[in-house]
Amino acid sequence: MMNKPRIVVSLPNANAYLREQAILAKSAGGRLGFEMEVMHAGDDAITQSQQLLNIIHSRTERRPTAFIVEPLTGAGLRRVAQAAVADGIAWVISNCDVDYIPQLRTGAKTPVFAVTQGQMEIGRLQGRQIAALLPEGGSVLFIQGASTSPVATQRREGMESTKPRSVGITTVRSSWSQEVAFRAVSAWLQLATSRAEKFALVAGQTHELTLGARAAFENIGDREQSRKWLALPFIGIGIAPQVRPLVDRGVLATAVFSSLTMELALKLLHDALRTKVQPAECTRVEASSYPALENLRPFKRSCEGLLETKSFR
Repeated sequence: MMNKPRIVVSLPNANAYLREQAILAKSAGGRLGFEMEVMHAGDDAITQSQQLLNIIHSRTERRPTAFIVEPLTGAGLRRVAQAAVADGIAWVISNCDVDYIPQLRTGAKTPVFAVTQGQMEIGRLQGRQIAALLPEGGSVLFIQGASTSPVATQRREGMESTKPRSVGITTVRSSWSQEVAFRAVSAWLQLATSRAEKFALVAGQTHELTLGARAAFENIGDREQSRKWLALPFIGIGIAPQVRPLVDRGVLATAVFSSLTMELALKLLHDALRTKVQPAECTRVEASSYPALENLRPFKRSCEGLLETKSFR
């Protein structure tokens, strides 16, 4: 009996989005006849690189047919990619724009391509949501993901390009986990200047970061400040099954729906291995606003200094 093609998926961590990616990798890969292995790098770029190099250079492990990798840094594991392709291992980038794919595809005898969310477009959508909610401007508390992550950088750049000039951004840096966001915002709240009255909205680069911030506000000893923070609109980003209920319950005022990439990446890989034809260099999955941008209504401060709004939908 022939062995199934071995596909190794390398993910930065195990946050909510990537947990869904891992689940989908195993289910979709199984349907396509692949043997799937999923690894997490613990938010450490060196660990991610070493995990993959260990597999490439191993004399005891069965050589994988392909790597599907979401890199931790914008460099995108260039040298690891070169080593993999030189060894005949397909290289698929997930959720990152890297500049070496065209060169790597030249003369490659194995599939090399990318399937990614448009991180800049996701950021632009979030900036437009901010504009719809705060047309007269105001201050936004912005919870940003890992500083080395191209996802964080591109989403931030996109958001900055579409938010109104009258909107100011105060940034609290986190990683990609709700727990770290909770600790980061809790520490920031210790500053004397961290008062709810100065802000009009709280935005996270994922819904988990936004929920971590909400938990920090719920934990404030000053109940009046806690009440004022929690009265602000909160927005975030995530896949529809995870964030739609949060919007519908009013936990989030609006959200950007992102998309999983894993099933499409595996389907393109399967077809490329079967036909020996390279897929498109880069395929982008869709993102959208929920509710639609035209259905968002501005927030206005009430006489108590809290925020009120009409129906979102």
